[in-house]
Amino acid sequence: MNRRVFIKTGSGAFAIAAAGKAIGADAASNRVRLAIVGCHEKGRGQSVMKSAMKVPGVEIAYVCDVDSRARDWAADCVEKISGYRPKKEKDLRKVLEDKELDGIISETPDHWHAYSAVLAMEAGKAVYVEKPCAFCPREGEIIVDVWRRTGAVFQMGNQRRASPAYQAAMEFLKQEKPVGELRWAKCWYMSNRGSIGRGRSVAVPEWLDWDLWQGPAPRVQFRDNLVHYNWHWFRDWGTAETGNNAPHFADVARWALGVDYPESVECSGGLLFPRKDDDFDWPDVFNMSYRYPGNKFVSFELSCHAEGRPNMGLPSGSIVYGDHGSVLFTPQDTVKLLDEKGRNVREWTRKSVTNTGSLTDPTNSLDVIHLGKYVECIRSRSQATNAPADEAVKSTFMPLLANIAIDTGEAVRLDPSTGKVVSKKAAAHWAREYAKGWDLERFASRA
Repeated sequence: MNRRVFIKTGSGAFAIAAAGKAIGADAASNRVRLAIVGCHEKGRGQSVMKSAMKVPGVEIAYVCDVDSRARDWAADCVEKISGYRPKKEKDLRKVLEDKELDGIISETPDHWHAYSAVLAMEAGKAVYVEKPCAFCPREGEIIVDVWRRTGAVFQMGNQRRASPAYQAAMEFLKQEKPVGELRWAKCWYMSNRGSIGRGRSVAVPEWLDWDLWQGPAPRVQFRDNLVHYNWHWFRDWGTAETGNNAPHFADVARWALGVDYPESVECSGGLLFPRKDDDFDWPDVFNMSYRYPGNKFVSFELSCHAEGRPNMGLPSGSIVYGDHGSVLFTPQDTVKLLDEKGRNVREWTRKSVTNTGSLTDPTNSLDVIHLGKYVECIRSRSQATNAPADEAVKSTFMPLLANIAIDTGEAVRLDPSTGKVVSKKAAAHWAREYAKGWDLERFASRA
């Protein structure tokens, strides 16, 4: 793909514009008012909030968090950077009552992702939601139903979809087929997380609305090792390391292979490296295998208690194999075309594609580009984001189905034309239990 063609694409256009200043984007008529939902100083929300403020024309109208300390910090941060002070609110439902609000950025825990997205779409707002966009497969189905019915702008936070290097490489692979037909993708993610300790039941801190934090999840007593990050490793609120990190390169693999829903998913592993005196509630090793129509496969190796560089010297990534060569997608936002002997014959980087320099911090730099596409679609009222609901849900299904497979001990089988579950055991894990009054099914019944 040459530079002239690339600049015409949505994310590429924003990448070029962001290097200078988008003409007219700061005009009042182009202002996009957003709410950041989940903005703790040490969480993912604060970095996404800062990235959003780099997008021309964005106004952070609300900072919303169940932690009063987070609201105060975020409001101070926005004021310091932008010169204006956003409104503070702890309840997303009240934020959505603002008729002048254009959309939300949901940086909430996993159990809130689908709920926040559906509430926002029902209120006529645009949605940017972190991955995985659903807590269970049924929530993904509801998201797509509501998205189609409302016509809402929706984008998931799998920011590699915004990468100029990845986009250019994908277009080249599709058009030129330099390694023939792509048939198999191998993905991996390795980290070495410390112990989260044994939690104690204690009084809820005065700064936290614990009932609202739990939201749609069944009610339990507060423990001192949950908030604000360790909820990832508890089944009531998190989706394991699979949901936390697998969506990134699993999505890249599915994108490269051009596949939608799998025919079957198998997963083995377990809690193989337990920490002493640790409440960790999920397996820490997953070996996932996905069979797609057309005899295409994705395999994924993941561990969060045994760090290493199992492939190409990288802690994470995806390599896709064709008839006579392979393509390596790296966490450094670089794509390498390899011949049959593994020699690098071509490479895509941000600098080679856009002439705007290399990425010193791929995650945060891609956040700005990804959010730029979201804002662009809000302005144009287009559903053609980098990761619209139907595509986001297909990639979200990948870790969620692996979790079901490892819990049931058998393959999860789907109808790949619809994404509907066929396996009886898996069907029993398709949805989740909700707290009274929080059932998401009430939105699907009108879809």
